[in-house]
Amino acid sequence: MQTADITRSDLDLAGLMIRCGETGMEVLVVLVQPLPPRAHPKVTLNAAGRSAEFTATIVPPGAAILLPKDAATLATGPWTAASELTVQVDAAQGGSEPQFHGVIPLTGLGSALPSLMAACPAPQ
Repeated sequence: MQTADITRSDLDLAGLMIRCGETGMEVLVVLVQPLPPRAHPKVTLNAAGRSAEFTATIVPPGAAILLPKDAATLATGPWTAASELTVQVDAAQGGSEPQFHGVIPLTGLGSALPSLMAACPAPQ
């Protein structure tokens, strides 16, 4: 878990979590306030000049946003050399437009990932 830089982030953005999932590593954006369970927020990530946009799913009880597998590929590749990750979450749902943005330091990610990957079960 990497926490958001509170001086450059909305207070509702808690940070970034990389964890073992049933099918390999998972990348999640963590919020303070939960989103509706059926929301599919658009998440834009930028690290080291590389930008990627994903449509994500909500993990119950709603304060975690699960990114698609492509985000895990970025986390184990280009993000390991980046110093920070810029995050924008557009969770627009039927007229309400909660938007969260911020910066998450990636210091230590490159050295922590091998330990996490070794602890994760093999994808089935």
